[in-house]
Formats: sequence, C-alpha cells, structure tokens
Amino acid sequence: MANQRSQKQKLLEILRLLEQETDSDHPIKCDEIIALLNQKGISAERKSVYSDLDILRQAGWDIRYQKNRGYWLRRRYTLAQLKLLSDAVGSLAILSADQAEQLNATLGQECSRYQQPQLTPVLPARRDSDVDILGNIDQILKALRENVEIEFRYFDITVHKQKRYRRQSQSYQLFPYALIRENQRYYCVCYSFHHQGFSHYRLDKMEQIRLRSEPLPRIPFDLKEYAARSFGMYASDPVNMTLRFDLSLANTVFDRFGQDVMITRITDQDFDVNLTLSVAPPFLGWLFQFGRKVQILQPSSLKAKLREAAEAALASLNDESAKPPFAD
Repeated sequence: MANQRSQKQKLLEILRLLEQETDSDHPIKCDEIIALLNQKGISAERKSVYSDLDILRQAGWDIRYQKNRGYWLRRRYTLAQLKLLSDAVGSLAILSADQAEQLNATLGQECSRYQQPQLTPVLPARRDSDVDILGNIDQILKALRENVEIEFRYFDITVHKQKRYRRQSQSYQLFPYALIRENQRYYCVCYSFHHQGFSHYRLDKMEQIRLRSEPLPRIPFDLKEYAARSFGMYASDPVNMTLRFDLSLANTVFDRFGQDVMITRITDQDFDVNLTLSVAPPFLGWLFQFGRKVQILQPSSLKAKLREAAEAALASLNDESAKPPFAD
C-alpha cells in the first residue's frame, strides 16, 4: 500500500514538473526529472520515469520529446492565446484588482513559470465596488439556461460617491436575453413584458439578483442587430441616417462599424454610409471630433441635434452657467 502511494505521488510530481517547469523552449531531461524528484525525497529510476511518462500520455497529456533536448508538455493554449485572454481580463474595468489578478493567476496555470511574466497586463484604474460581478454573471447565465426572469435592484453613483437606487429601491423584474460587452463594461440585455421592449443594464450596477421560478417562452431577438444600433450602450430610438465621410476616415469608420457597413457612394474624395443607430450623446461627440470631414446628409433632425450641441459647446466656453453640450 505504501509503495502504491509512493508511485502515485511520483506520478503527480512528474506531472507538476512538466506543467510548471517545461515548455517548447524549456524541455527537461530524464536525469533532471530524477534529480528534482530526489530533492523532494522521492526515489526514481529511468525505467520508472519512462513508465510514468507513458501513463500520462495514455491519460491524454500531450508530452513531447526531442532527442538531446528532453521532454516538455504541449499546452492547450499557445502563449499568444493566453496573452490575449490575459489582456482581455486586465482591460475589464468592472473587475476589482483582486479579481483581475486571480483570473490572471488561473490563466498562468496554463503555461510554464518561464512564460508567466509575459501574462502580466497593465491594469486600468479600478473603482472600489462591493458588487459581486462574477456572481452576477453566474446568476444571469443560470437564468438564460432556465429561461426565467430575474429580479434585481439597480443603482447609480452620486457625486458624493454613494449609491442611489432607482425606482426608490424597488426591484426590477425582467427577462434576460444576453450578456454583451462594450467599453470595458458588461451589460445584461433584458426584455420587459410590461413595457414590451428591450433595454440593457450594467452588471456592476445590479445588486441582489434573484431568479424567478417559472420558465417563459422567448420572442425572436437579434443580438447582433441590437448591438449594432447601440452607440456606447446608450438607450434611445434608432434613427436611419446617411453620412458623408472624407476618404481619409475609411479605416476609422470600418473600425467602429465593421467592414460590412453599407457604403452607397464612393468618390476620390469621400464616401457615403447608411447607418441605423441610436442618436445618443456619445454618437454626437464621435461625429463632432471629425469637424469638416463628416457631413450629415439626412435626416435633418440629426443635423439640428449636432448643431445644437455645437452651439452649446461654444456657449459654454464663454458662459459658465450655460447648459453643457450633449445634455438631455
């Protein structure tokens, strides 16, 4: 019995060595494995190490070998893939520093200790919050699986850095349809049977999420279309519009709306784009930055809104009491 425990311990220790100490640039030879095992008080011989490596291969571990170099564990993810995931975690401002570090530590277990330092992202500024973001995601994913409504409280942060609950702290009761990421935040897209429409809510402002018990049927919903019509996740009625951009802004337009955006006219100087978007403050600000390089062809109501915002911006430079640009 003791010998069996020793064999299992040796097998697990060899696996640990391969996971932590090896990659394609840092293989390990059989003699090195034996020496490291001996340092931990585990006796081993070449024959038994070869046998253990075969057992691990048969169990599904992708252990590679190259003559005169040694053994290494081939990972499920490449270092480039792990780097992308690590940076994605780091960019999520809704996560606390501790949560981001814990998730990155989990990703670090998928590579050797030599590669782990390359997975350290530059973390953005974090805001203190007692909202359990990961718990909220778990609850919403469960509601999506079970096709049930959720109840939650929703809040804003005042200038005094205190929570102010909407609806006088009464709970929302909505049917979740999807989770969507925008501007380093996660939103839950929900349907209201009372208002007969869709809206979205920031996960880091949702509290006390509870699941209802009765499953409900879903109505057709196109998440891609919903996301395409929302600019900066501001909720407003979508507007059909035609914009004329200077040719130098082609990459900027493609970066924002994708290369499948509808282009209706192209010349040597400019091009026209048809869009259906929510006319919200972030969109007006986005247009405003391009100055004469963008022209609103239609509708006239959008021209009026942008003109009003520009006039308010100019007025605010001379009048401290003026209404802020883009204010509702």
